[in-house]
Amino acid sequence: MNLTRLNILTTAAGLALICTNSAFAQTTPTPEGGLSFDTGISNRNYPSSDWALINGKIYTVDKDNPWATAIAVEGNRITYVGDAQGLKDQIGIATRVVDLDGKMVLPGFVEGHFHVVAGGIVAQGVDLQTDDKDEVFEKLRQYIADNPDLEVIEGYGVRLSTFKDGLPTKEMFDEIESERPIYLWTVDGHSAFVNSKAFEIAGVDKDTPETVPGYSFFDRDAEGNPTGFIVEVPAQLQVLSALRSFNADTVLEGVKEWLPKFSAAGITTVFDYGVQGVTNEEAFDWLQEREKEGALPVRLQGSYYWNDPELDPIPPLLSLKEKYNSELVKVDTLKINLDGGDEKWNALFTEPYADNPDVKVEPIIPYDVLYKVVADANAQGLNITCHCFGDLAVRKLLDASEAATKGNPSGESHHAVSHAVMVHPDDIPRFGELGVTYDTTGFWMSFDPLLQSITTDRLGADRVQAMLPMKQIAEAGGNISLGSDWPASGYLSEYRPLLSIRTAVTRQLPGRDDIPPLGSEEARIPLDMAIYAQTLGAAAGRGLNDKIGSLQAGKMADMVVLDQNLFEIDPHDIDETQILLTIMNGEVTYDHLGVTQ
Repeated sequence: MNLTRLNILTTAAGLALICTNSAFAQTTPTPEGGLSFDTGISNRNYPSSDWALINGKIYTVDKDNPWATAIAVEGNRITYVGDAQGLKDQIGIATRVVDLDGKMVLPGFVEGHFHVVAGGIVAQGVDLQTDDKDEVFEKLRQYIADNPDLEVIEGYGVRLSTFKDGLPTKEMFDEIESERPIYLWTVDGHSAFVNSKAFEIAGVDKDTPETVPGYSFFDRDAEGNPTGFIVEVPAQLQVLSALRSFNADTVLEGVKEWLPKFSAAGITTVFDYGVQGVTNEEAFDWLQEREKEGALPVRLQGSYYWNDPELDPIPPLLSLKEKYNSELVKVDTLKINLDGGDEKWNALFTEPYADNPDVKVEPIIPYDVLYKVVADANAQGLNITCHCFGDLAVRKLLDASEAATKGNPSGESHHAVSHAVMVHPDDIPRFGELGVTYDTTGFWMSFDPLLQSITTDRLGADRVQAMLPMKQIAEAGGNISLGSDWPASGYLSEYRPLLSIRTAVTRQLPGRDDIPPLGSEEARIPLDMAIYAQTLGAAAGRGLNDKIGSLQAGKMADMVVLDQNLFEIDPHDIDETQILLTIMNGEVTYDHLGVTQ
C-alpha cells in the first residue's frame, strides 16, 4: 500500500488479517541487516489493540531486538513489537491497522534539555537569526514598520558573533525606534539588547545597582552609563517585566502556540529546565489543566531552577514534587546553574582564557554549597541536572555527584551534566563510572561562526576542536543525551530533533557543509548513537528508560513515523526527512497521513 493513499483496515479487514496471518507474514519485509522476531502477547481470546502498524521498518532502540516490522498499541501502552505473524493475537474488530509501506518508525523523541514555558517568553516577535549585522537592523526596521500598533518591539535570536567589531548600543536602536521600547533576546537567551526607552521605563540608569553583581548586570561605558546590553536572566527580566505583563495568561498563551509545533517535529517528551516569567505553580497548573482537557501533546518532566546560594532549594522542590505528579506532568528535578558561558568570560574552565588570562571567574553556587545540596537532593531521591559550560564546572558537578553517591549509594537520583562543551580528558571516563548522564545539544556540534570567532578568541583553536566530546564519553561507558535547549542556543535556535541528529552525526550545519567537521571526522557521532541519545539515552538521564525511549511491549506508546529510513540515506539529508505521524501516550498528536480523519 502507498502512504499517499493510506488505508485504515478495520473490522472485516482486521479479521481477514487474523485468518490469513501466515500468508501475510510471508510478504512482510524484514529491514536489511535487521531481525524479525515475535514478542507478542499470545492466546488472547478478545484482542483489543487500538492501533496496529504493519509493514514498517521499525527501529526499536532495543539493543536485544533492534528491528521489527509490526507494532500494536492498546490504550497508552505498546502491547506488541515483532513481525506480522505475531499480530494474530493483537488485532480485534475495532483495531485500526495502518500499512506503513516500508516507512520508518522510531521511538518518540525525548528532549533532554528544553524550556517550554521560557519559550513562550523568549520566542516572541521578530526572528533575528542572521550572520549579517545590516540584516539584523533591516529586519528590525521592517518589523517595526509592519507593526505600528505594538506597544513593545520584541525580537529574539540575535547572534553575538554577528557583531565582531563591537556590540550594538542603545543609541543605535534609538535611531530605529525611540518612542517605543525595544527588547531583543540574544540567541543564547542569556543576554539582551534594548534601546533608551526600555531603560527609561524600567528605571535603569547610571545609578542603578547591578542585579546580581558579577553574574547578572548592565554593561556600562567608561562613565558608568548602561550601554544597552544586559547580561543574564535576572537583569534581563528586571527590564522586560517593566515593559510588558508577565501574568500567566499572556505568557502561557505563547506556550500554547508552540506546543503543536513540537508534536510536528516528533517530540513526545520534554525535560523542562526551569520556569521563568511566571511562578512554578502558575506554569505547572496550566500544563495540568491542558492535560485534563486532553490538549497537552507532550509529557513534561519539570524542574526547580536554583541559582541562589542563600536559598535551600530542597523544600520548595519537594513541595512541587508532591503537588505535580500526574501522568503527563511531573516535577522531580533540581536544576542548578553553576557557571555562564565563554562569550562573557563567566564560564568555569580548568585553564585560563586565551584572550583574558587574568580574569577570575567565581561559580554561581559556591562549591561547598553545591556539594551539600547535591548530597541532600540525592538523599531525597531527587534528580539533579546542572548547567556546566566549562570543564571546571563539569568536574565540580562530577565531584559533587561522586561524594553524594558514596554517602547514599542506594539512592534513586539520576544526575546529568548539561551543555558541557568542554570536558577535561581525565573526566571523560567518570561519566560512566559515576552513572552521570552527559546531556548536550546537537545543534552546537559544528564549527559555526560563533566558534570560529568569539569562542576561538576566548579558548584557542585546539580547545575549540576538542569541544563536545559525546562520542568519547559514550565509548567510555557514559550515558548520553541530546537536548536542544530551545529557545536558547549558542548560534542556531532550533528544536527539531532530526536537525539535531543530523548535526551530531555530521558535525556540520546545513548550508555549511563546506566547513570541516568540528573535531574532524573522528568526532562524528554514529547514527545509532545519535538516535539513542535523542530517545532512550535522554530518557535514562531522568530514570525514565523503563517507561519511554524505546519501542518495547509494556512501555508507553510514544512513536514517530518518518517518510524514509535514516540508515539508508546520506546523513547530510537527515534533516530533510519528513515527520508523518506522531503518537504520544497512545494518542495521535500530529497526523500528516490523515489516519484520524
